[in-house]
Amino acid sequence: MFCRSESETRATVKFGIASVLIGALLLCADCHSGGAGRENADANSSSSPNLAVKVRPLTDRKCERTPERFARGRYLVNGIGECFACHGPSDANRVGWPPVPGKEGSGLENFSVETPGTVAANLTPDHETGIGNWTDDMLARAIREGVGHDGRLLHPTVMPYEFYRLMSDEDLASIIVYLRSIPPIRNSLPEAKTSGHIVAPYATPIYDPVPMPDISTPVKRGAYLVQLGACQWCHTLRDENRRPLPGLEFAGGDFITPNPFPQVTSANLTPDPSGISYYDEAVFLKVMRTGKVGARELNPIMPWWYFGHMTDEDLQGIFAYLRTVKPVQHRVDNSEPVAYCRICRHRHHGGALN
Repeated sequence: MFCRSESETRATVKFGIASVLIGALLLCADCHSGGAGRENADANSSSSPNLAVKVRPLTDRKCERTPERFARGRYLVNGIGECFACHGPSDANRVGWPPVPGKEGSGLENFSVETPGTVAANLTPDHETGIGNWTDDMLARAIREGVGHDGRLLHPTVMPYEFYRLMSDEDLASIIVYLRSIPPIRNSLPEAKTSGHIVAPYATPIYDPVPMPDISTPVKRGAYLVQLGACQWCHTLRDENRRPLPGLEFAGGDFITPNPFPQVTSANLTPDPSGISYYDEAVFLKVMRTGKVGARELNPIMPWWYFGHMTDEDLQGIFAYLRTVKPVQHRVDNSEPVAYCRICRHRHHGGALN
């Protein structure tokens, strides 16, 4: 177990379990940013009408602070996790939209154009407006199980915990340790305005340990990192209940409005000729480092600035994995008008080309 309970033996007897969930990745983009952690709300009570979801009770687990976890957490948060892309203001005047210096992790109000009223929580250890009074398990439960520190369901369209569920316990602990170490920033945010009828099929309790998967080959390493990066969140179309549309995995077509930039459609990442079959490993790494495909600049809603901080080995693994996914014929071209697509039955840039 990566997090150690202060009363592990007593808790084991009391609750009759050999091991308890320890957690998950980066904090929800829809969390209430209040400081002190209130008692866990009953998710099935009238105070939480949106939850027909069973919520795991909080534990007193704590993540041991070590230099190794700090280093790993810093790498994940500022790389594949791209946590501060949502949880703090970005500098739209700089290439790649990096975080505004000195405000990393301080939270953001109304950061989602598609979901007005959403709030990306202040992830700094400030005791009044951030996570300073939240327990490690509050963070863990929000990240992997989609339940905020106050027991509310987190919106799955703004916090991709469905992918973070596969994050290993050790990586989760590393992220929590790193977030505890960043400078506290006082930034009071309003309460998130969430619907009382959120459909979140992946907001389910995790009780068993989540070990680090086998990453002994580039493809296996890439498969794990693609989950941590939530690549399918944008690059696989979903239905109204957040279920992936069959046969369109990684085929792009998601119509996104990255204010203040114009609308953009996510790319087809499959090795089909309509996707990125023309990429080789060197091209892929260059795109992730520079945000350019030849002379064409990527829209900064694609967080290449964060991914560009990853090691060559990790980026090579992601590319190796993407070469193994099923090729899907689905043309997406952001230089073309938005039109209906007969393949995905959605409107997107270049839809008429299909």
